Amino acid sequence: MSRTGRAAKGFVTSIFQFISQIVVQALLAPIVLKMAGRETLGAYSAVMQALAFIALTDFIGSWTLERFLGQASGLDDGGERFRCVFTTVRTMYLITVSAYSLLVVIFSFFVARLFHLSPGVTHQAQYALWVIAIWAVVRIPFAAYMNASYAMQDMAAVNLIGTFTGIARSVASLVFVLLGGGLFGLMLSGTIVESFGYVFYRMRFKKMNPHLMPGWGIPDKALFKEMLGFGGHTFVLNLGNGMVFGSGNIIAGMTHGAAEASTFYTTQMPTMTAYNMMTRLSDSAMPAINELWGKRDVEKLRNALRRLTRLLLALTLPLAVGVLLFNRDLVITWVGPKQYAGSLLTASLAGFCIIVSIQRVAIIYSFTFGWMRLLTVTALIQGIANFGLAFYLGKRLGLGGITLALLIVVLPQTTILWHRIGRFLEVSVVALFGGCISRAMIPLGSATACSLLVHRMVVIGHRHFFALLAEILAFAIVYAALAYPFVLVDHDRKEVKRYLRNVAGRGKGGPRRLARAFGSSSN
Repeated sequence: MSRTGRAAKGFVTSIFQFISQIVVQALLAPIVLKMAGRETLGAYSAVMQALAFIALTDFIGSWTLERFLGQASGLDDGGERFRCVFTTVRTMYLITVSAYSLLVVIFSFFVARLFHLSPGVTHQAQYALWVIAIWAVVRIPFAAYMNASYAMQDMAAVNLIGTFTGIARSVASLVFVLLGGGLFGLMLSGTIVESFGYVFYRMRFKKMNPHLMPGWGIPDKALFKEMLGFGGHTFVLNLGNGMVFGSGNIIAGMTHGAAEASTFYTTQMPTMTAYNMMTRLSDSAMPAINELWGKRDVEKLRNALRRLTRLLLALTLPLAVGVLLFNRDLVITWVGPKQYAGSLLTASLAGFCIIVSIQRVAIIYSFTFGWMRLLTVTALIQGIANFGLAFYLGKRLGLGGITLALLIVVLPQTTILWHRIGRFLEVSVVALFGGCISRAMIPLGSATACSLLVHRMVVIGHRHFFALLAEILAFAIVYAALAYPFVLVDHDRKEVKRYLRNVAGRGKGGPRRLARAFGSSSN
């Protein structure tokens, strides 16, 4: 299968993964609010985001792993370098995961003070954090198989496993909450389901790549030093990015308390879920980009940049307009008016969809090219600036100020990276963006007009879900119908037709391929 085909297949399966999770998550938040309360939901969002910060102790990082593995997968050496990279990272986990577990235990004693938790919620958070710390150590032998499969561009299977584990995690969360598990149940459910996911990832990788199974140790010290140096840069990069993209719930909890953090969480959740689904396109393309750079195929990298930017904006531009049109009604219909954080947050989320999506493409290319000093310096500066500005604007402007601060601080890095990429690949960035946006104007304008027409014909009352759904469907259908001829170019349309024909032709063999996907496992 071609690189485009593998990326498209991975993207489509990732959409299925997110849609299935959206359905279950849509049920989860209202039930948590009803059964456990706003404090529990807000505490859950803030604590889980804090755990993501602590996970930065893995200074090798998944990006470093996927970069080295992705480039090694294109070498004709019988998989020797791939195995060396995989074995080295797996061994390093013994140190990084132990540090993570220790920090989680330490964090458990400060969680109440940070997020202003009541005694009952505090105890539940502490018990769950201790279980998570233990599980992190136990899972080490099963770690990194998902990243390895991703580097081998087996995205469809990875996303399929992710779909099942995501649904199972949400269902388990619902069960625990309904049984009165509260915050402890919410956090514990993820740990239990994650254990099955790790086993499935290992089974899949062993089935598809038995000759690439890792061992233990440091087989190549020179490679280890190279990865360690690169990992140091990614640690700073991830730290800066975490302070920008992974701090909203934390800052909301620190500035307004856990209950108000739940309002921030529910207001941004529909947008962020849809945004993450859209950006799976760039994530699915990353292994192929690494492979192309490993072969130094600059012309194909240039073409990939144009296509990736065009397709990503074709998805995120309507998402941004849709956020402006529907986010308020969607949140109110979903969880009630008390859980909507205001127009400033909605407008900031719309801007986030566009700006951060193009920043993501620039970061992927810069990371692949190895511009680590530029990435780390700009990421650290914007991370520090965001944390301070978000804390200040959150106090002055409310919850919407937190996301507004994010938009302000990411603009300099985005501009710098795209300017350098344009010069390096000899691509006119202004013309690229201008062409993408201009082609989307007619579909966006027509879709907006159609949704507003439907809005005049139906009335969205208190939690009137079907009227809102009619507006959203009208917008989506009109945009999709017009985007196909206006936004996509001939090559894109041919790829879409070819993929749909392949899907139709393989439909009958789906269950049989699913059964073969995992094969027999061996520990």
